[in-house]
Amino acid sequence: MALEKIFWQLTLTLSVLILFTPNASLAQKGTMNVIDKCWRSNPQWRRYRHQLATCSVGFVGKMTYNIGKGVVQYEVTDSSDDHLKPKPGTLRYGATLIPGKVWITFKRDMNIKFSKPLLISSFTTIDGRGVNVHISGGACLIVYKVFASYH
Repeated sequence: MALEKIFWQLTLTLSVLILFTPNASLAQKGTMNVIDKCWRSNPQWRRYRHQLATCSVGFVGKMTYNIGKGVVQYEVTDSSDDHLKPKPGTLRYGATLIPGKVWITFKRDMNIKFSKPLLISSFTTIDGRGVNVHISGGACLIVYKVFASYH
């Protein structure tokens, strides 16, 4: 039980966000979730992506460690995946080879086929807003060596 609680706390702190654009009519009907309501009201959301960190909910709290000074902006431009030698521009490169705080976005819609699991550490945000990103291939994302913060 304690291990499961820690896992979920770390998962939320890690803030792996792959958000897909909901139907625009949802905004008119007022049926958006709490997180979407927080950032969708700003038409310049692409310019202020880090605002999402203050929108997070859950028992761990806000993603305040994932914003501010020292955050590296990384854009995925290549949908290929090589688990042995990740190339710059790939999701694996951004999530595993860039040290520190990383905010990962995607240049375009893409289907990324993993051959091996992708290890994601603390302070890594995968932000798929505005594009359709599909992870396939039978492998998964694994939360690895994360730092738990309690607010």
